[in-house]
This record gives sequence, structure tokens and C-alpha cells, in this order.
Amino acid sequence: MISFPKRERAHHAAACVGVDAGKFSHTLVVRPQHQPDSKPFSFPTTRSGFDTAVAFIRQQVPGAAATTILVGIEFAGNYGFTFAHYLAQLGFPIVSVLPAHTKRWKDVAHNQPLKTDAKDAGTITDLLAQGHFVTFPFLSPAYADLRYLVTARERLSLLRRGAITQLRTLIQVVFPEFEALFPLIAKKTPFTVLRTFPTPQDLLDATRTKLLRVLKTASRGHLGAETYDKLVAAARATLGLPGAQARLRQEILLTLERIALFERQIKALETELVEALQAVPETPYLLSIPKVAPVTAAVFLGSIGDPRAYEAGEQILRVAGLSLIERSSGVLRGTKRISKRGRPLLRQAAYMFAVRSITKGSLFRAEYDALCRRNGGVKMKAVVAVMRSGLRLLYSIARDRRLFTIAPPAVRRVAA
Repeated sequence: MISFPKRERAHHAAACVGVDAGKFSHTLVVRPQHQPDSKPFSFPTTRSGFDTAVAFIRQQVPGAAATTILVGIEFAGNYGFTFAHYLAQLGFPIVSVLPAHTKRWKDVAHNQPLKTDAKDAGTITDLLAQGHFVTFPFLSPAYADLRYLVTARERLSLLRRGAITQLRTLIQVVFPEFEALFPLIAKKTPFTVLRTFPTPQDLLDATRTKLLRVLKTASRGHLGAETYDKLVAAARATLGLPGAQARLRQEILLTLERIALFERQIKALETELVEALQAVPETPYLLSIPKVAPVTAAVFLGSIGDPRAYEAGEQILRVAGLSLIERSSGVLRGTKRISKRGRPLLRQAAYMFAVRSITKGSLFRAEYDALCRRNGGVKMKAVVAVMRSGLRLLYSIARDRRLFTIAPPAVRRVAA
């Protein structure tokens, strides 16, 4: 549903400007109040191009202040961010028109599979004028730094997961029995064993003393003769392809090196994250919550920006894609589920915080047990409910900038 204030804001603007953002060029359409739309105007993504775009907008609305001209941009990935910040510095209010809305409205307005930059800019202007837009979050430098670092860390984590998947694929051909002995192949001990003995033949060629030393050192004394016997027996009876052992040995070592590189880079970014957190005023309050790690706090603040820019916890759930939706019609009553339309990183951080917080004796354990009893023991539904409660808690603590206490704030005020 479109909120009334959004419609009013669009209707009272001196002009609505819809911008279709691209990599090398943008296209805009200006709709002055009570006047026809301008012709589509395309301009390159350069400083001179941005200057000509502003001149074109002012030409369509002579004498209007920049603050009275509402600009809606459909962002394509990162395309359009530089233009948004450029316009914001000049005083233009910037909002975001969602691509999903543009696609659906284009089918309604044109009733044909037509896609051009000019048509898209006109469609964005239609949606903007009707109040179909969301606020564009201009982050202050401290919050922006957190978002950049969190995004970079996630990219490296994704590359690391891909390299681990590739390592599993290689092991299935070279030494398929290895994963039965080390199911958690991404741990330190299996990595060390593979780095020292990449193939079954390397294991068989090694002396008992050397292999035992590697096992005991990597596992900190937890593994010894029993694991040695299992490894040697598996190497002797392996179904690994003999040719693959010779040809893929080097690739296994290179993949292990790549994983180690990603892990070093992730640790370096996490060190920067901790340093960047010190510049954000909400950090000490968030870290006072049990089971909230610096990375969790960084993902939360980097995803939402200034907590005081929001009016309620429901808005935070919407940003994370954890708002509840339902599909019902007539006698049909659909089940409620989360929308998943939001920031995946924030949703992932909420999940990890929830998992840590439902362990025995932890913050949300009692709530989790009660939810499981009420829903018939469906654990995932209970975890999602805890994710929502956890995000609301993070938001309230950060917004009020207060240290965490078990007693709710109202109870503490009465007690005082």
C-alpha cells in the first residue's frame, strides 16, 4: 500500500524526475507540476554529463528550487549511486524506485514487451509521481565505511566457499575416502594433512613418525595412532583414479593456497571492521548484548545506517527481508512467511545471532523453547521468530544508545 505522505510529497513537488541508470549513460524524464512530460534526455556518466543533466532539469522547471524537485532513480546494481550523491550535494531530494515495480508497471502501461531507456525513464516517472518509491539511504562516512568493509568481506567469503567446493570435487576424484574420515574438510587438521600429503600415494610414502607428528600438531593432540591407521588403510584401498593422483596433485595444493589467501584477507578485513566500529557511537551498546560479535554489529550498522533514522523496529525487519507476508483470497488462507525482500547479509547476521542466542542458558533460549512447544516442534519457524526478536533488540539498543540489561527499560525506570 502506498503511504499517504509519499503521494502528497510527489503531488506537491515542483517536478518529478525519473532516472533510468546505466553503466555508461543515464536517461531521465522530467514531469513538471501540471505540465506534460519532457522528452527523454540521455547523458553520459561523466561530470560534464551530470552538469548538462542538471541544466536540463532546471530548464524544464525554471525558477524552482532544487529542494522542491523530487528525483527518483532506478538503481541497476551500483549504477546511479554517483549521480544520486552528485544531485544530493546540490540539494535535490533523492528517492529510489524499485526495479520490480518498474517491470510490473511497464506491462500495465504499455501492454507489450518493450524495453528502451526512454520508456523505462517514463515508467519510473509514472511510479514516482504516484508515490511508489522508497527512501534512498545516504550513509554518513562511518556507516558507509562499515558497509563497504562488510560487503568486501562477504565477497571474499563467497570466493572461499567456492574454493572449498572445488577442493571437495578434486578430493572425490583423487581420494574419495578422505571426507569420510574428515567430514568437516574446511577445518585446520584436514587442510594441514592435505597440504602435507595431497594424494593417497603421498600418505603411503610418508613415514609413520612424520604422519603422526602432522596429525598431533594440527589437531593439538586430539588425533593420533587410531586416525593414522584409518588414513593408511583408506589410502591402500582407495578408489581414487591413479592418473588423477598424478595430474591433480598440484591443483589440490594451489586450491589450498587460494583458500589460505582468502582466509588471511578475511582476517585483515575483520581487523579493519573492528577499527571502523570505534567511529560509530552505537558500537559499545550493541557489543554489550550477549553473543553479539563485532562482525554482527558491523553488518547491522552497515546495513541500516543511523538507527535513529527509523521510526519502528518493523522497518528494520523490512530492510532485512524478515517482514511477514501472506497470500490469501476468499476461502483460501495462506500461511505467513518472511518476504526475503531485503538485505541478505543482514538476514544472515540475524540468523547467526539467533543460533548463538538459543543455545542452553543463552538470551533467547526460553523464548525458543516456548515457540517450539506452541508450533509442534518446528525448529526453523522458531529460529525465524528469534531472528525477528533479535533484530528488534539490536535496533532498540542502538536507537536508545543504552547498555543491555535483562530487565526491560520500563521496568528499570519503575524500580528506580
